Amino acid sequence: MARNRFAQTLGRIANRIQGPSLRQVEEDYLSKSVSIYDLERRMQEIERGKFRSF
Repeated sequence: MARNRFAQTLGRIANRIQGPSLRQVEEDYLSKSVSIYDLERRMQEIERGKFRSF
């Protein structure tokens, strides 16, 4: 039981150090769109690889 709790705590710490995932970065970027046209443009940018090097 203690080992499982240790593993969970260690996992949480690693997730916080690692930072946001690629999916989260993309979702944040899309959520900042101001119109449907801006959203479509941003979606196309993501499809073309805007965040692949992230």
